[in-house]
Amino acid sequence: MPKGIKGFTFIELLICIAIIIPVLLGVIGVDIYMTRAGDTSRQVINALQDANTVIERIRNTASNQGLTAVTAAYPSGQAVAGFATLTNEQVVVTYPSATADPLTITVTVTWQNSEGRNMNRSLATQVTRR
Repeated sequence: MPKGIKGFTFIELLICIAIIIPVLLGVIGVDIYMTRAGDTSRQVINALQDANTVIERIRNTASNQGLTAVTAAYPSGQAVAGFATLTNEQVVVTYPSATADPLTITVTVTWQNSEGRNMNRSLATQVTRR
């Protein structure tokens, strides 16, 4: 190479590319993973908010109308209507005995995540006669 001409040789460029490509693939992989993790976190938060909404409705019904009204309005094992925030979302209220005092209630939210896997989260509470 004549004196005074600056630049990279072909070998130097190949070495640089061999170093940069794995680094870029790693960065892209981390970005994809973080996007999926963020999406899953958002779905879990929505599911827990929906479960909490149902629990608050149950508590309001219990305080205003009693436990009999709770078991009538929210039969054990039945889905609660009005929730469609998540894909194929279903909110189900369960309790072991309608005559128990306190009444131990579990609200389970099931849905399908963006990867097609079934997910679920549950919240439990106890409601008693006042």
